[in-house]
Amino acid sequence: MRFTTSFFALCLASTALAVPQGYYGNGHGTTTVTVPVPVTTTKPPTTPPVPAPSCAPASQAVKFLRAYNPTIQDHFYTTDAQEMNNAVTKLGYSAEGAPGLIFPTNVKDTVPLYRAYNPQITDHFYTTNAAEMDNAATNLGYSREGIAGYVYPNVECGAVPLYRAYNPQITDHFYTNSAAERDNAVNALGYSAEGITGYILPN
Repeated sequence: MRFTTSFFALCLASTALAVPQGYYGNGHGTTTVTVPVPVTTTKPPTTPPVPAPSCAPASQAVKFLRAYNPTIQDHFYTTDAQEMNNAVTKLGYSAEGAPGLIFPTNVKDTVPLYRAYNPQITDHFYTTNAAEMDNAATNLGYSREGIAGYVYPNVECGAVPLYRAYNPQITDHFYTNSAAERDNAVNALGYSAEGITGYILPN
């Protein structure tokens, strides 16, 4: 009898040890226990916003005045009101308003607008391209007249295109911020479009 009781106890102990981890008895068999796996999330790296360009105050810009002399067939541009007045009162030019505003001094992100004049063909020429100005002065008979002002080389700060056109019959360079006026000069007045010289502030 002692042997039978010990053997029965040993069998119960062996049965208890045989139950694998993750199971427990409920009197009717075994039940599986599912252990949840912890989930970790990682946030994607954030890209810092691109800062908006800091623009020079428009109040620093001045009018880019325009005039035309029908006798010598030349368009003339300047930021100097006194120089414009002299051209109108003494040199046969007629004032034609201003296509826009440019800066009289160098401000952030602007480039020089060079000015030259060819007295043989009575043509004022303006460009932001230093190499083009060098070629005009060296090979095409133009004389440098310094810097007319400063303009943006790209679209920024609310600037608009300053279109350029040229009429080889009357040897005149023409500049305007109006695409419609440029198109009329090309379609009706004998000019050829020569792209965009730079970007200026609208009036």
